[in-house]
Order: sequence, then C-alpha cells, then structure tokens
Amino acid sequence: MKNDDVELIQQVLAGDESAFAELVKKYQKPVHALAWRKIGDFHIAEEITQDAFLRAYQKLGSLKDPNQFSGWLYVIATRRCYAWLRKKRIRTQPLEDAETTMGQKDAYSRHVVEQRAQTAVEAQRDVVKQLLAKLKESERTVMTLHYLGEMTVEEISKFLGVSAGTIKSRLQRARHRLQKEEIMIREALDHFQISPNLTDNIMREVARLKPAAPSASKLQVLF
Repeated sequence: MKNDDVELIQQVLAGDESAFAELVKKYQKPVHALAWRKIGDFHIAEEITQDAFLRAYQKLGSLKDPNQFSGWLYVIATRRCYAWLRKKRIRTQPLEDAETTMGQKDAYSRHVVEQRAQTAVEAQRDVVKQLLAKLKESERTVMTLHYLGEMTVEEISKFLGVSAGTIKSRLQRARHRLQKEEIMIREALDHFQISPNLTDNIMREVARLKPAAPSASKLQVLF
C-alpha cells in the first residue's frame, strides 16, 4: 500500500507547494500538541509549530526515507522545543530573582484585563496540565497526542518511533491512573483549537523559501 506522505513528498520536491500544505494540515495538530506538551504555552507552541514546518520544508530534500516523514518531523519539532527552552533559560536567568515579584504582579494585571472567555480557556488548560502532571512523561505525551493531536495509536507509533503495542499500553495506563479525570482531560483537549490561520501563515512563509533539492539518487528512489 502506498504511503500518502511519500506521494506528497514527491510532489513537493517536484515543485508543488500545495502538496506541502496537505502535509501541514495533516500534522499541524500533532506537532502543536507535542510543542504545547513540552513548552506549556499554547500560543508559543503555535510559533514553534510554524518554525518546525519551515525547517522541514527547507530540509525535505535531505530526508533519506520518505516513509519515515512523521518520525523525522517529530525530531525536528522536538529540537525546536529544546532550542526555545535553552533561549528562555539564557534570557531569564540573570533577571529571574529580581523579576519574580514584578512578574507575579504583571501576571495578575493581565489576568484582570483579559476577557472572561479567554480567562476560562486558559484556566481550563492549566487544569489539564495539572492533571497530566500526574502521569509519567511518556504517558503524558501519548495522551496529549491522542486527544489534542487527534492521532490514532498507529499514527502515534510512527510519529514517536515506538511500537503500536507500547503506545496502546501507555494510553491504557494513563487512563487507568487518571480514571475519572481522564474524561475531563478528553473533553478539555477536544476544545483546544489552534489558530485557523496556522496553515496559511506557514504557507505564506514557505512561499519565500525553497526546499533543498534531492540528489539524483534520491530522485531515482522517489520516482
């Protein structure tokens, strides 16, 4: 059975940018879910998602096995998250102690002026993060990808490079640990909506770039 990703990658490398838009639509939720899980900020996760896809577009010609696109994209997204976290630590470390009180006041001020609906959404996300914190790291990732990323067990398996049986077991353990809370998490994550313009924003940036051309041997393999 032909891998849809491989066909889309062939089209992208042949110069069809619309094919990359299809890859973005297919994987933007899982990538965002992963970034949100690692970063903890819903909106910054969108920025990292965009950055990850732009990096993937530029490096697509270097992908050795197009069948492994989702796992390759996972690695790129993870590296983007770690890069952001490193920059944040460097940026905040010198002022961390001095700005603690001021940061708390600023956070409270922002909370006051936010619209009620937005405040409710943020509060709901915080509750979900606290509930997910009860799980092991591997279980948190699987739960987030399954509900927020809307991925099946098989898709998560390919994305993380872990067997489907292992993913299924982690999901079952997570549900067992949370029990009643699992329903709350599922319902809350179902209402987390990324920006409807995310794909358009990514493709607008893609239009300014050019993916790395595959080698002659790669073309023979792909076509």
